[in-house]
Amino acid sequence: MFEGLWVRVVNHTPIEEYDGIFVKREDLSCPSPGPPFAKVRGLYAHLLKLKAEGISIIGYTETSISMAGWAISWIAKELGMTAVIYNPVYKVEHSVLEYHKSKWIEFGAEIRNIDAGMAKVNYHISKNMLRKEFGPSAVLLPLGIPLSETVVEVSKEFHASDLGRFRTIVVCVGSGTMTAGILRGIRETGYNISVRGILCRESCQKVVKKDMIVSKAGYLPLDPPDFKLIDEGYEYTNKVEIDCPFPCNPYYDLKAWKWLMENKDGIEGPILFWNIGA
Repeated sequence: MFEGLWVRVVNHTPIEEYDGIFVKREDLSCPSPGPPFAKVRGLYAHLLKLKAEGISIIGYTETSISMAGWAISWIAKELGMTAVIYNPVYKVEHSVLEYHKSKWIEFGAEIRNIDAGMAKVNYHISKNMLRKEFGPSAVLLPLGIPLSETVVEVSKEFHASDLGRFRTIVVCVGSGTMTAGILRGIRETGYNISVRGILCRESCQKVVKKDMIVSKAGYLPLDPPDFKLIDEGYEYTNKVEIDCPFPCNPYYDLKAWKWLMENKDGIEGPILFWNIGA
C-alpha cells in the first residue's frame, strides 16, 4: 500500500545517548521538505486511504503553533490532493504560525482565514465553510489529527526498535495519539516498561484523557499499563527555553525533557525519551 510514497517517511529512527539518557529521534521520521513531526507516519497512511476512497479535498483547522497544517499541505501535494487550511487570524500573528503559513503556501494549500478563537468552535466553523464551498465529499480532519493509523504506525516503529532493555519511557502528550502507539507497542511485545506522559497543556480532564489513551492502545480496564499522565500546568503556547543536546520542540517535547531533567533521579532506568518533533 505504501510503495513509493511511503519511503519518504523514515523507519527505524536512531536512538542516541546523552549523559545516560537515551533519546528516540522520531523528529527524524519525516525528511525535509516535510516537517520534523512524527505524526506524519499515521497522517500519510490516513490520507492514502482517503485518496483510495475517492476523496480529493481535505481541510484542517489550524492552531497557533501546530505543524499539522504543514504536514497536511505537504502530503496533499505529494498525493495530488487539495488541502484547505483554515487559518486563525490574530491581532498579532505568532511567529511560528507565520513560518508554518509559508509552508502551506509553498505546498499549494488553499488558505481560508477565520477569526482566532477556541479551537473546537473554529473546527465547527471550518466544517461548515468546507461543506459550503466544496460539497459533502470534502473531509475535514479532526483537531490534533488523533488518527488510528498513527497509533498503528507508532506501534510498528516500537516493534522495530528493540526496546526491551528500557524500563521507563518519557514522552510529551498533546492529543495522546503518539503515546497510545507507544503503549500499544508495550502491550503487544509484553515488555515491562513504565510510561510517563507530560502534558504540553494544562488539562481539567486528565483522567478522561488518560483513559482515552489507554483505550486507544488496546488495554482492557482490568489490565491497565504502568502509565502516569503528569500535568505541569503549561498553557498551550507556553515556550520552554532550556538547553537541550538534540533538536526538541520548545512548545511540546521540551516540556517533557525539562520534567525528565528535574526528575530523572527518581525514575527507574534505563530511560528512553521519545522525541516526537523538533
